[in-house]
Amino acid sequence: MMPMEWTFILPWLLFALLGVLIVAGIPIAMSLVLTAFSMILLDPRLTMWVMFQRMYNGMDSFVLLAVPLFLLAGNLMNSAHITDRLITLCMRLVGHFKGALAHVNVMVSMLFAGVSGSSTADSAGVGTVLIPAMKREGYPTHFAVAVTAASSVMGIIIPPSINMIVWGALTNTSIAGLFLGGILPGVMIGIAQLLLNLLYVRRYDVPVRQRARFSELMSSGKDGLLAAGIPIVIIGGITLGLVTPTEAAVIAVLYALALGFFVYRELTFKHVLEASTSTVRLCSLSLFSLVGAAIFGYLISFYQIPPKLMAGVTISDPTTLLIIMAVVMLIIGTFMDSLPAMAILAPIFQPLAMQAGVHPVQFGVIGVMALGLGLITPPYGLCLMISAKIGGIPLLKALGTTLLYLAVMVAVIVLLILFPELVLVIPRWLTPDFV
Repeated sequence: MMPMEWTFILPWLLFALLGVLIVAGIPIAMSLVLTAFSMILLDPRLTMWVMFQRMYNGMDSFVLLAVPLFLLAGNLMNSAHITDRLITLCMRLVGHFKGALAHVNVMVSMLFAGVSGSSTADSAGVGTVLIPAMKREGYPTHFAVAVTAASSVMGIIIPPSINMIVWGALTNTSIAGLFLGGILPGVMIGIAQLLLNLLYVRRYDVPVRQRARFSELMSSGKDGLLAAGIPIVIIGGITLGLVTPTEAAVIAVLYALALGFFVYRELTFKHVLEASTSTVRLCSLSLFSLVGAAIFGYLISFYQIPPKLMAGVTISDPTTLLIIMAVVMLIIGTFMDSLPAMAILAPIFQPLAMQAGVHPVQFGVIGVMALGLGLITPPYGLCLMISAKIGGIPLLKALGTTLLYLAVMVAVIVLLILFPELVLVIPRWLTPDFV
């Protein structure tokens, strides 16, 4: 038997150890695993075999197979130069406006989000093309980096979203509902960023192109519609119950292969191998984070931390609860990747959200968005890091401009909290049995 005092200390020691390891610079995923195994040594009630079982259970999910498959589809699209075609289409649509490349950056991110479901793939794929192009046309590098990083956040909001798949798997929330619920918020963020572009580019002397001819629009439109077919097939198939998210991801990969090999004829077996290698490298980092989060989440449940933290706390007002939740997730998202953060925070907030009457889909969409903003806020800020590296400038040089885009995205989250129908209207419209 353990002394009562030691039993009381262990749950808080769990978070203390994690904090020390993160501050020491150890990667988040490894910090989670090391914390869990440290607790095994300290607590005789825990065994190594339980930890191994929880690690396996953290990955033993059919739904999670969709994660590498959607990443592969996005990488194949990049290899087949679909990104270049989407850029051409958007340029012909808005090229006659001042600041066209900034607007194209946002529009392409909206379209690319419907292909890859990954913000990091977006910032790397779109940024590699558009940041150098914006620099050549006279845009300040910090502005080009900020627009690219901020617009790439839509990759985790507009379906198919890898983060929403993981959230659905962790909380048993309808992934179809999360996908549909993310459409309007993603579009709202895109429009907000376009409006900010219009205000910002007034100060720069950048070229304005001639309006594209109708024949050019039709030619680019064909390529754009072919690429847009992927999210339509995915969302339509899942919503109608014809395929699961994982099966939809397989279809996305096959669709990308068909476009690359037979329609555009720009994909080779070498490209497929490179895309697969890149997918494995990216996916191993994300899914290892989930392994660590699964063990850590088990320990949170084992020590009954959520009820202890929330003992005596009753937040009956859903708006107040969602604001508190969003603030906490915004802060946590600045320090760690959203996937392990989900596994830690979702079990803590979900009982309170259900008790307050928050709809699971609204709870999920706001949670994914709030954590996702950490992709552009240091010290984590992975998308901002990628974009700054492509632009060849220090991350902090682009931070000021990036914070302006962060502010408009936070404003969108506030609107989603105040007006739940902005999240729920499309799921209720397209799925009559949606409650």
